[in-house]
Amino acid sequence: MDMEVRQVDERDSSWEDAAPRFRVYLHDSGEVSTHGSTDTYDVTGADVMQVVDWAQQQAGDRLTYAVALVVDDEARERANPGHGRGLVWLVGMDGNDRTEDGSAEREVQQRMLLRRQHPVGVPAHDRASEDVG
Repeated sequence: MDMEVRQVDERDSSWEDAAPRFRVYLHDSGEVSTHGSTDTYDVTGADVMQVVDWAQQQAGDRLTYAVALVVDDEARERANPGHGRGLVWLVGMDGNDRTEDGSAEREVQQRMLLRRQHPVGVPAHDRASEDVG
């Protein structure tokens, strides 16, 4: 998928969530693949910058990580009980998803691998507390 930027009217949304739940996946990835065992955590009480920082601290230079926003969709839950929770990927994706060479998903996984040596820069004031986790 190619990146697209379009100006919009900020009044087109009708609700906000001031207390989001994030899901962090830590993958025991190989040298050239994001596939491997996975530890999964839900994080609340933080914004996305703090969550990315925490994930990077946990991953170090050995694991890969992905961050998603957890969304509980009441309409989907009513229509299909037990299936109302979903994820919106914010950074990366499920490292165990199978991808095709040249696909957008494969590019995402490659960026996940590169973040082990080139982490996302998080300013000091946005860092997660080191005593968390």
